[in-house]
Amino acid sequence: MAKSIIFGVGEEFLRRDGLAEQIAPWEDGLRAPTAPGSFEWWYFDAHLEDGSTVVIVFATKPMLERNGPLKPTLLLTLTRPDGKKLDRSRSYPAAQFSAAKERCDVTIGGSRVCGDLHCYELHAANEDLAADLVFTGIVPAWRPGSGKNYYDPALQRYFAWLPPIPYGKVEGTLTYDGQRRTVSGVGYHDHNWGNVGLNDVMSHWYWGRARLGDYSLIFVEMTAAPAYGGQKIPVFLLTKGDQILIGDGTPLTLTTADVVAHPGGREYPRQVDFHWQPPQNNAGSVHLKLRQPALIEASSLLATFPRWQQILLRLFANPYYFRFNAALELRIDLPGLQAFEQGPALYEMMLLR
Repeated sequence: MAKSIIFGVGEEFLRRDGLAEQIAPWEDGLRAPTAPGSFEWWYFDAHLEDGSTVVIVFATKPMLERNGPLKPTLLLTLTRPDGKKLDRSRSYPAAQFSAAKERCDVTIGGSRVCGDLHCYELHAANEDLAADLVFTGIVPAWRPGSGKNYYDPALQRYFAWLPPIPYGKVEGTLTYDGQRRTVSGVGYHDHNWGNVGLNDVMSHWYWGRARLGDYSLIFVEMTAAPAYGGQKIPVFLLTKGDQILIGDGTPLTLTTADVVAHPGGREYPRQVDFHWQPPQNNAGSVHLKLRQPALIEASSLLATFPRWQQILLRLFANPYYFRFNAALELRIDLPGLQAFEQGPALYEMMLLR
């Protein structure tokens, strides 16, 4: 019999974690132990007006090394306007990590990010690549319920997610190719932590975000591991301006087509569709059509292991991560609101098994 996933939605789950409906700055502080068994990361990305994309992650340890000791890792990836990718990710000694509990204030080596749910100042630098950016939220911080999914009846094993900036503006500088460039654009920040092996409880997920016209979106479908019956875990946020139109992801479904092979030994679809439609006949619907995906990152999650371990581990699994820029068509048909928008979207496909 398949195990059940318990969604942390409802007043009792808020009370359990000392949460209110209004998100507090401490929720973006250090939430999980750094000892073996737990993981945590603070994720930022920016789409800039010069055509470049930057992704920065402050993590207590690599994703597949949850059971290891504190291994602070800074992921720093830039896709230049010409499409060339610069990856300057690396791990640091444990002594070069610190994080506050009362707010987001994380240091790894010489890099640091601090913020208050609305404004974040970030400096990240490895080798010849540096980012000095300010993220300012336009859509306010949000979470579905407590932001946690539990994987045991005792509510001890969990994975948590909080997006303090579902959509915001970004300004600052990027330094690469020996030049410092002033940049501006739009960005996103979320925070993840937990004490379960994601490869133990998850099979794969699709996660994306976009800003089209006045509308901001976060769209997610996670598929649980076979031990949990392959249960679908959908998340959906649709806002207009700074007002939330939809925050209930339960009616969200995903379909994919036109699957192509990748040299890394995995496959990905070139057609991705999300459809939100509650069972009530008068509740309306929202459709997201993702096409023309441009692959901007494809990497094995085994890359952090020594070469001999990679060879051994690939006998059992080939976990892989894909990130795309794509063309998105958004069609909204809600009571009192009909809209159609087109524009770019960023989405990822994580294959954990």
